[in-house]
Amino acid sequence: MRARAFTLIELLVVVAIIAVLIGVLLPALGSARASARAVKCLSQVRQLELAHAMYMDQHRELFIDAGLAHGGAVTLASVKRAWPFALSEYYGARLILRSPVDRSPFWHPLDGGEREGLRLDDLVQQLADGLMPDTRRLTRWTSYGLNNYTSRTLNPGFDPREPFDRLGKVPMPSATVHFLMMTQGFDGSEYALSDHIHAEGWSDGPEGSQPAIAAREIDIAAHGGSRAAWGSRSSYGFLDGHAETLKFEKVYRAYDRNRFYPAVAH
Repeated sequence: MRARAFTLIELLVVVAIIAVLIGVLLPALGSARASARAVKCLSQVRQLELAHAMYMDQHRELFIDAGLAHGGAVTLASVKRAWPFALSEYYGARLILRSPVDRSPFWHPLDGGEREGLRLDDLVQQLADGLMPDTRRLTRWTSYGLNNYTSRTLNPGFDPREPFDRLGKVPMPSATVHFLMMTQGFDGSEYALSDHIHAEGWSDGPEGSQPAIAAREIDIAAHGGSRAAWGSRSSYGFLDGHAETLKFEKVYRAYDRNRFYPAVAH
């Protein structure tokens, strides 16, 4: 007896069912991948905080500093002070400096970006060889940056208690942001080349403009939301060593209501 073959209609129905299933599953798979990248990024922020805790243990609770200017033109002294260089030099190992969601064009072409200049590995090698590298043009070294209130040299200087550069000076370390995600610079912002932000200026514009102003410096939507909205989500590390993925409105509302300025963070 001859086996019955599929009809064209039956084949089309099967193809249609498969197409529907793919349409249903692909968004779920995309969401799962995005969630996995967010978890990995958060883990990297936590690792930076753990490395920083070890640094503080060896430096009497003193915080690491920042040193990379917003435009990329820096002195050799400021580069050596910058936390991506200083922590890497101190531990003698490569830190995890790039987020899995980072697609910034400010990375060197060898790292998938578009900017020609000096990479961190090149600078470290040149210094090890006793050379004096040209630091006038740098590429993006890191996805992450420091809250400038915790910097000795780049703090706002508005508060007589500044710099908040040591653990004993910070009233609530568990509520104070330390490491964060720098803007990727798709809008041209050269904060993509920096290793710190300036949170003291985020309330200088009209009411409601805080997310847009902050987004020029920090990637507030790295893990969800529009580029500059109160509900946009990103990774944040805190001075007690923990890390969280939070909406921007949970870390910043106004100059005197935020988790960057240690005097008001809670």
